[in-house]
Amino acid sequence: MKITQDDIEQCQTVLHIELDEEDIDPYLNKAYKKVVSRVNIPGFRKGKAPRSIIEQYFGKESLINEELDSMLPELTSKAISQQELDIVGMPSISLEKMDPISFSATVPLTPTIDLGDYSSIRVKRKSTRITKKVIDERIEQLRTSVAAWEPADRKIQTGDMVSANIVGVHNNDEVINEPDGVYLVSEEIERPFPGFANKLIGLESDTPSTFELDIPKDFNDEKLAGNTISFNVTVKDIKERILPEVTDEFAQSLGAEYEDLDSLKSEIRKSLKSEAEAEAIRDFRENIISELIDNATIELPPLLVQLESEHMVNEQERMVQQANMVLDDYLQSIGTTREQLIEESRTEAVNRLNRSFILSKLADVEEVEISNEEIETRIEELFADSEENLPNASQTIEMKDYLERSMKMEKTIERLEQIAEGKNIPVKDGEDKDETSS
Repeated sequence: MKITQDDIEQCQTVLHIELDEEDIDPYLNKAYKKVVSRVNIPGFRKGKAPRSIIEQYFGKESLINEELDSMLPELTSKAISQQELDIVGMPSISLEKMDPISFSATVPLTPTIDLGDYSSIRVKRKSTRITKKVIDERIEQLRTSVAAWEPADRKIQTGDMVSANIVGVHNNDEVINEPDGVYLVSEEIERPFPGFANKLIGLESDTPSTFELDIPKDFNDEKLAGNTISFNVTVKDIKERILPEVTDEFAQSLGAEYEDLDSLKSEIRKSLKSEAEAEAIRDFRENIISELIDNATIELPPLLVQLESEHMVNEQERMVQQANMVLDDYLQSIGTTREQLIEESRTEAVNRLNRSFILSKLADVEEVEISNEEIETRIEELFADSEENLPNASQTIEMKDYLERSMKMEKTIERLEQIAEGKNIPVKDGEDKDETSS
């Protein structure tokens, strides 16, 4: 096997590989064993014709084609080992000619990364203080959720629930006909059309009304987008929301665990505190990771970005299939193609790759390790309250591999948190420990 390698550019290189007979022979032998078992050659029992006869009968190239899909990747892997390349991702292989067999392999190499002065990253955690205003807002949400609806003998107001017969016409075509339709009069509600609810304000029961509604240009129905619909509306019923008073009785109505209003507010405060702390942790982590990424320089192989973009589209395809749709139909519905979707995914693909590689680099620099004992403890914790048996040997190996990666990532982020808060910063040569620690 003759190998020549192009210069490394953008963290990837191209291998040009020409195969010798000794490289091809094992694959010809595999192909021969496949072919000879399924063909009848005159003068020979099935499966007994020698390889030379099979080669004459079908042609050497035909036999090679039997194993080409496995031969090229396997020999590419061998060539990569010989060249001592540190690769990441799958090479892209292109067959160039068959006699002699030669092909090229574009090989993505492990990105070059400079973390910069990441030890100087400082990020403050978001406050988790819970104010009286926030508690009152949550109580208002609870009041709304348990409110009663009562008939209102007046014109329609914002917040009312309305039942009505509506007919909408555009260019003499009836686009909607809803007898006994029920509508919540709210700006947030866009049923059946954006702005329809506002048109109901001021109407009265049992009084036929007409009005026109301009449909936004970005409306999801292209036939109606940017056009005007004429409506005939007869309101049949108007109901207003009656909110309960904020009393001990109100609190008790929400559950037996609430003795009075104070206990309800106390529980709300605890819940809001927990939510705020979880959000603060998420925001803090995302901010410090963003700072780390912004502080670093990284060069990604273009092929790796392409592969990640395609992977993301494949993920979308699986989601579409789970929704019992065909990807082509879905793409047509959103007015794009698979190729365009791949291209649109590039930015997110770069972000994903940057995050993964930079955090992995930080783990190496900070010497973050996960011991077997830590992994075993985590497995025991996962199955402590489970009725399932511990996984078998093969499953355990797979689980340990996954846990090691996820636990290492978690510990790396925890280390980054310490750095961002000025804790446990490594002492630089020549510095006093007391001056650098906090």
